[in-house]
Amino acid sequence: MEDITFHNKLDIQLRFTDADPFGHVNNSIFFQYYDIAKIKYVQELWPDLDTRKYAIVVVHVEADFMAQVRIDENVSVLTAVTNVGNKSFTLYQKLVNTDTNEVKCIGKTIMVAFDLKKQESMELLPEWVDAMCKYEGRDLRKNHCPSSKG
Repeated sequence: MEDITFHNKLDIQLRFTDADPFGHVNNSIFFQYYDIAKIKYVQELWPDLDTRKYAIVVVHVEADFMAQVRIDENVSVLTAVTNVGNKSFTLYQKLVNTDTNEVKCIGKTIMVAFDLKKQESMELLPEWVDAMCKYEGRDLRKNHCPSSKG
């Protein structure tokens, strides 16, 4: 994967219930951290999203676990959109120790635009794509996003 500049960071407060008796955070909890960061990202990108009409749904998620997280660590989730299709976009996320910058987990999620009234996937609205490209500071979809060079 190319070098990604992350413009979105969410500091995570680790909870007592996230850990096992040995102080290790259960790796299934990482997906909860990623979900919280997704919500923040979407709210920052589209603060006026009409959630009675539209949704952004997860259709694929994967993770590579690089290192354990202990309950006494300081961690953050970094989130970026890496590409945009007609109906979907890909979120790339990293869980990192904020003291050492050690990457603990790398996640990738494919999100799809969804029309709640029709109950079906839909094309990403042009203004959504424009907002993603502007936020990320680069073209995410050829011939669709405004160039970040001018």
